[in-house]
This record gives sequence, C-alpha cells and structure tokens, in this order.
Amino acid sequence: MEESVSKRSRIQDAAVALFHEQGVEATSVNEIVRRANVAKGTFYVYYKDKKELISQILTKQHGCLMNDILNHSYEAALANSTCWKRTFIDELITYYIQHPKLLRTIQKNIASILDTKEHRDMVFTHIERMPDFLKLLRREQETEKKALNRFLMMMEIIGFVCYNAIFFEQPDSIEEILPELRETMFKMLERKE
Repeated sequence: MEESVSKRSRIQDAAVALFHEQGVEATSVNEIVRRANVAKGTFYVYYKDKKELISQILTKQHGCLMNDILNHSYEAALANSTCWKRTFIDELITYYIQHPKLLRTIQKNIASILDTKEHRDMVFTHIERMPDFLKLLRREQETEKKALNRFLMMMEIIGFVCYNAIFFEQPDSIEEILPELRETMFKMLERKE
C-alpha cells in the first residue's frame, strides 16, 4: 500500500513540476513517467489518461487553495474587524491576479474540476471552513444547497472574469474591471432577510 501511494505521489509531483515548467498541453505521459521514475504501465494503473491525472491534481490543488484563502481571509477579517465574506472575495481576486499561471490552468480545466458531484465533494474535503462559510452565506429559509450553488457561481464568475481581464483585457483590463467585479460579488453576498 505504501509503495502504491509513493508511486502515485511521485507521478503527481512529477506532473505538477512539468506542468509548471512547460505547460499542461506540452507535457506528455512519457515525460511524466520518466520524471517520476515509474514504468508507463504504472501510470495507467492509477489513471485512465492524462486528463484524469490533471483532474485529480487540480481537484486537490483547487480544494487546498480555497482552504488556504478561506482560512487566511477568516483570520484577516477577525484581525481587522471586517466582513469575512468580503475579505474572502478580495483575497481570491488578489490571489488570481498574483498567480495568473495557476488561474489559467484552473480556467482551462475547470470543467474537469467541478464536472461531477464526486469531484466537487473531493474539492470540498480539502476546505475545512467550508461549512462555516456556507452557514454565513445562507439566507433565511434557504437550503445549504442553494448557498453552495451561489458560492460555486461566485467562484466561476470571479475566475472567468479575472482570466479574461488578465489575459485578454476583456471586457477591460483587470485594473479597470476590478471595482465592478468586487461590487457585483459583494451584492451576490448580501444577506436578504
């Protein structure tokens, strides 16, 4: 068992390193197994294809990223006596601006990260404060599912708008669109009693 975890980890670590060095599309399974020092057949024991590997890596990374941002924004909101929901939105946008390569990878593969309930649940297993944040998002008489849907829509909107503004200046540059993006997201967060 420990051997298989080690091989799987080596494959994932090698893939992440190669994806950062040369991009996801330019990285082949052969390069991944060579870097991981495993047989090509071993790769296919764990993954159907490169897309499944990408999905699993991004699912974990996206969950860990959201966990880190939720934790950091929670601590910052407490320290500054500010609204946690708004602090989270600001920190997420700031993170995407500071890490455009990761934003590009997430946006190009978002369908495989959140394509099934199983993948969404896998993302959420890495987010410790998710139940607390959803409780904060829930409106009176609203189900947790609706709050979760609103959270997922906000995540997709923020990622999509940041990606297009940063890489294509659409609908405008990130500097120009940032105030409107923040305000729009804050309105989505407003609790209606």
